[in-house]
Amino acid sequence: MGDEDWAQEKINAWRAQGALTPERILSRLDKNIEGSNAIQRDERQPLQATFASASIPAPSGSGQVLTESAFISLLHAKAALPRCPEGVEAGRIIYETLGYLSTLPFPRRNSQSQSRPDGHSLAQIKRALAWALPDRWRHIVEQGNFSRVRTEHDRQRLLFQSLATGTNPSSAQDEVRASAQSLARRHAFDVPEMFSDFSFVNNDEDGDEIYHDLLDILYSTQEVKHISLSPVHRNAFRSIAKQIKEEEQIPELHTLAIPVQRFKDLAKVLLALQTEPANEGDVIKPSEFEDAAQAVCAAFTQEDGVITWPSFSHALEHSAPHLLDPLYRLLSLALLGKDSPIEILDAHEAPSNVPERSILTLPRTSQLVSILAETFDAGALQRTAHYASPHFTTPSTFVQAIQNVPDEAIVLFSGRATTATHEGKQCIFGLFSPAPKKDGARIQATTEVDPDNAGQQSCALFQLAPVQDVFRGVVGAAGWNVVADPKGGESVVFGRAGDQKGGMTLTLRDGLLRAEIRHMGKGVEVDFNGGRDGSRAEGVVYKANPCRGDWALEFTVEDIEIWSEPKE
Repeated sequence: MGDEDWAQEKINAWRAQGALTPERILSRLDKNIEGSNAIQRDERQPLQATFASASIPAPSGSGQVLTESAFISLLHAKAALPRCPEGVEAGRIIYETLGYLSTLPFPRRNSQSQSRPDGHSLAQIKRALAWALPDRWRHIVEQGNFSRVRTEHDRQRLLFQSLATGTNPSSAQDEVRASAQSLARRHAFDVPEMFSDFSFVNNDEDGDEIYHDLLDILYSTQEVKHISLSPVHRNAFRSIAKQIKEEEQIPELHTLAIPVQRFKDLAKVLLALQTEPANEGDVIKPSEFEDAAQAVCAAFTQEDGVITWPSFSHALEHSAPHLLDPLYRLLSLALLGKDSPIEILDAHEAPSNVPERSILTLPRTSQLVSILAETFDAGALQRTAHYASPHFTTPSTFVQAIQNVPDEAIVLFSGRATTATHEGKQCIFGLFSPAPKKDGARIQATTEVDPDNAGQQSCALFQLAPVQDVFRGVVGAAGWNVVADPKGGESVVFGRAGDQKGGMTLTLRDGLLRAEIRHMGKGVEVDFNGGRDGSRAEGVVYKANPCRGDWALEFTVEDIEIWSEPKE
């Protein structure tokens, strides 16, 4: 009997015995979780105790469950979720995401109109945490010669799915499907080198990523009589996975979308929790983060007004890589008895000395933390210079002020758009320079700035309003220059003058009174690693966002601020 015949015979036997029903598969998955470090040893007792204290008997008589109201109370009491309507709504969304994740690999179409369950059992909560928290899936999904290695992008995709209560318009589904396939081909090989031999694309002619999740679990939960016996290979489960997918009516990824308002409701609270209050007794008010949340949502939203997996993935990787960090801290504090998972940074302290009417308000600081969390200390920031229109300094003096700061330089430009399509809208752009004394002449590599900080980022331009975005600098290029303009004055150019395909340039003209943005992203290949390595691009200083195409913007500059940390 050949290997394929042997494998099919085993699968047919399991099917006949009822071993491949969703209930039996989830039971074995629960067993894998219990026998692994998916829930770490120091987390088990706090989780058990928290559940015991907050759970109630299910009305259906199926055991103890944690209800939505009890879960939100835990978030308030243990994780400092704001006690306000915005906090409650975010708590509801997080509870629903846990419910969705607990059903994997048999997700139903997630819909807010579905009737709510009795509550979540302890097994369901453990399941959800194993999928939600960084790096936990490695303990429950086998990876090796007979399977594929999962990536961090797979975990982020599951979070997207758990938030996706909407449907992508049918007219856009083919485009999203193609984009998701391209994304899968890139993401599949974004793994440590030691796992590269086990990398395979999880979107092919048999099914998309959700189908491949099912394949991963069918392989990883199969019954093996003895450790020395060869398991049925992952690919042998393809046919039965198709049958199960059809029977369980498992949706396809390209049909799913997150409603923008739902994501904004969550983002508002996640931004509010990016920092901890600077003074004891300060109350976190998510309502103050409305504009910041709108800018973040704009980064995640496609032109047709929905958030799909490709747009979510791109924004999370490029524009707001730390946006979800507070979510992991909330789950860890409320359920596991620790401040945060080891892979997640603690919350920044909010700046304590912010002058009135600053550009860098607390919400804008939270946006910066969602971009640059590993690279600066928000609580230590001090404003070193402020210029208000029309009393600006000279361009040369302004550049010198950037280069004279004691540590990194965070420069902010705020004003109102004069471009017809955006006229009157607030615009906030900025510069992050970790080495301002050197980046102007030559953008430094991260290893030149801080070789001991794996999360260090190079010089970049950023945007905080009306859209949040980042335009990462190219190592070796000149970060900024003071150039003579045709009128005999001076302009400051961040980038390279002229339209460079794949580049973004910010120019301050007329004695710093007027800002011009030129963004040339149309037809540019998306960076595989988000451009964080600062790899060289021909003629480009700051990399454009390919998802935003070509555009230009002009705004009247009203205020300029320079912030930095004092040297110890």
